[in-house]
Amino acid sequence: MLVAMSWLPMAAQLNGNGYYRIRNVANPTRYITIANDTLNYTTAISTAAGGLMELNGGSLLFGDAAVAAAAKARGLECATKFLMTDIKLKEDPNCVDVASIIYLKNSSGAKYDLIGQSTSLIEITTGTYPGSVVLQFKDIYASITKSSGSGANSKYTAKVDLKASNYSAANLGSRYFIDDNGTFTISESYSGDNAKWYLTKITSFNVDASLEYKGKYYCTMFTPFAYTLSGQTWKAWVVTGINADGTLEKQCIAANANVDDEDAGVAGVAVPAATPVILECKSNVPSECQVNPEGEPKVAHHNEPLTSNYTGVNLLKGTCFCNTDGRITFTTKSGTSYFNADNYTKYVAANMLVLGIAESPTGVSRLGFFPYTGDKMKSNKVWLDISGSSANANFTFDTDVPNQKGVTNE
Repeated sequence: MLVAMSWLPMAAQLNGNGYYRIRNVANPTRYITIANDTLNYTTAISTAAGGLMELNGGSLLFGDAAVAAAAKARGLECATKFLMTDIKLKEDPNCVDVASIIYLKNSSGAKYDLIGQSTSLIEITTGTYPGSVVLQFKDIYASITKSSGSGANSKYTAKVDLKASNYSAANLGSRYFIDDNGTFTISESYSGDNAKWYLTKITSFNVDASLEYKGKYYCTMFTPFAYTLSGQTWKAWVVTGINADGTLEKQCIAANANVDDEDAGVAGVAVPAATPVILECKSNVPSECQVNPEGEPKVAHHNEPLTSNYTGVNLLKGTCFCNTDGRITFTTKSGTSYFNADNYTKYVAANMLVLGIAESPTGVSRLGFFPYTGDKMKSNKVWLDISGSSANANFTFDTDVPNQKGVTNE
């Protein structure tokens, strides 16, 4: 039981910078996750409102307060839809979803930036993006304050003040984070438990290794932060080359502190931030396998790649997002407009293979990288980049590549 609960802290409360899980009080199995980084936030809100003239004191410029009120309502609708696609609620009882691991970075007082999945609340609202920026929001932090309770029963509210720094009248007001029947949204109301949150400071989260091979279990992982391995999470591998016979060269770059074999030289070493790896575990029970986040997560501006802190050769690549919300419409002065909320890496068979177990007609299985059965790469997962190499059907870590009977992808 102690192992199963090892990711829980002594007390669930806000206690300085660090990694947290944020779950709803009314629906405590639902956690806040960072799910996207659409970032066209301020440009689209200005478009929705109808331009700065309406936002910048409509009664003064138009002589009609109703015009300014309508502009504010349209802008707020758009702002809400952006936050709803960038932040989502998810049930994650086994604590295995990297998107639910959120770094709270204090700015001042009760103001925090929510950082995760290579982006942050600041990036979402004020990030760099192409085109002319008409309305510029600045310093959009979440104000996180305790509303009631103490210790493990502390309840918090989180709100954002949607104000523009360059136009004082462009103010969409304070909006609280709420759980709207399983959907994240923002609202003026904060009286109900669906607008209150438990904060759990964590030192580790769990690994779901589903591929069994020779008595061990494997999966891939890509995170924007560095981490060490604990529990039954044993080693982290990168792929350094592809041999002429179709086998892969791999290197252990981090290992559990208890490893005493040929990889003891990297025992206790952290996997560098933003490094795609293969994890080897001694168990397929998530609560028995942990990784421990270290330092502050890396953040990348919109459309910029998240660069790895690993300096060695690694043919693996990874992605943080697999968002398929599609076309999100919002009301504008002239009718409706939309933004494309899709944000995923498309699987390209000629350039990419994914981790799996292949079985030969004679029943011999092999661990390696094989063609994928899907068309979108999963979030926080990894693929083998085979660009420029011979397009073999598969690459394995053992000799005698099987004539594939079937492949089980992670």
